[in-house]
Amino acid sequence: MRLNRQKVGLYGVFLLMFFWDIIDYSIPNLTYAILVLLVVLCTDIKKNKLNKSFMLVMTLIILQGLINILIGNESIGLLFKQVFAITICFIAYDNLLTPFSPGEIMSVYWKTAFYMALIGVFEAALSLFNDPALAKFPIVFTYTTYGGVVGPFPRLASLCHEPSFLGYFLAPAVCLYLGKKITPELIDDSLTVLNKEWEGIVILIAYIMTFSSVAYFGLAIMLLILWWEKGFSIKKVVIPIIVIVVYMLIYNGVEDFRVRINDTWNIFNGISQASTVNLSSFTYYSNWNVACSAFIHTKGFGSGIGSYQNMFDRFNIGNWGLSGLNLNREDGNSAFFRILTELGVLGLLAVIYFLVRNFRCQRDKHTIYSCAILTLFLMFLLRQGNYTHAGSIMFVCLYLKVKKVPQVQCSEE
Repeated sequence: MRLNRQKVGLYGVFLLMFFWDIIDYSIPNLTYAILVLLVVLCTDIKKNKLNKSFMLVMTLIILQGLINILIGNESIGLLFKQVFAITICFIAYDNLLTPFSPGEIMSVYWKTAFYMALIGVFEAALSLFNDPALAKFPIVFTYTTYGGVVGPFPRLASLCHEPSFLGYFLAPAVCLYLGKKITPELIDDSLTVLNKEWEGIVILIAYIMTFSSVAYFGLAIMLLILWWEKGFSIKKVVIPIIVIVVYMLIYNGVEDFRVRINDTWNIFNGISQASTVNLSSFTYYSNWNVACSAFIHTKGFGSGIGSYQNMFDRFNIGNWGLSGLNLNREDGNSAFFRILTELGVLGLLAVIYFLVRNFRCQRDKHTIYSCAILTLFLMFLLRQGNYTHAGSIMFVCLYLKVKKVPQVQCSEE
């Protein structure tokens, strides 16, 4: 009976991720209440644990935030809102995942990613009918709420709020699929879901059809990580060539991607004015300015977790064209920008240390999990500043779990 409850908790975690955007945009903060409910119903409360390292980190973050409250950079409401959300997520995921191996966890994740991808591909197929009745069908056919198209194809968002979010959701699964092709020696034998080739193809197609710049950079990142982990072989030589060729094909074949790359390059190098670039590039550039100004203002100490919106209000460069915009006012459009602003140099160094220290150094059947999750984290650093979105902290807990799996246990399993 206990095992059944534990499985309910595991599946509940990924079901919650599956509907994260829908829940979050309908009833804010309901996701945290559901996580707490899952912990209460699906774990042995008496045996639940608190990670001491996590509690130490949060204590230091709270102290830094309190200092910033005294200085005037932070408010107590913003500080404890973030601390509460992160703590709830970490404790819940850490305890709900404890009874399961990385292979069991990622098998359930794979199924979730597949169904998310399948919904997206189904959207694309139905969009070819160009029927308004189908396009406006609630919940399932969400691409029309975003309205993005590339040629005749909709930019897939599935149940996510926008295509880039679907890219984040599917990225670890895409890395697992490519890992089986490129580095089969690093694949967990218990991950039998990877044997269903057609599911991997559906996930890869949906990922590509997000037509998201961050998804495409994620593809390059995961290929380079797999290249690094690959032992010397012909594939070691071929992978960089594949990355270059794929990038050139995407750059020349997907206009939206090309425009964003060109505009971002131009505005950061002073070639273009803010009003002449696309909105996405302007948003990224304006948040970069906020991060740099806030970093100088706080002398690299950071303004306190949750305070990014205060720094945005103080240092935002202003308008895009004729419109006054406050896009990504709370999350900075990039975890790198937000961490640099809120936690300063020490916070950024701590994140780098965490990523390097907890990557599985042994090249064994669990290494692929570290590769997949590291890809997602690097994508977050590039273009996603929400600390808790779509189960991101779940992957933090899994990253730690994979690191701790003993080498001896791997051979015994």
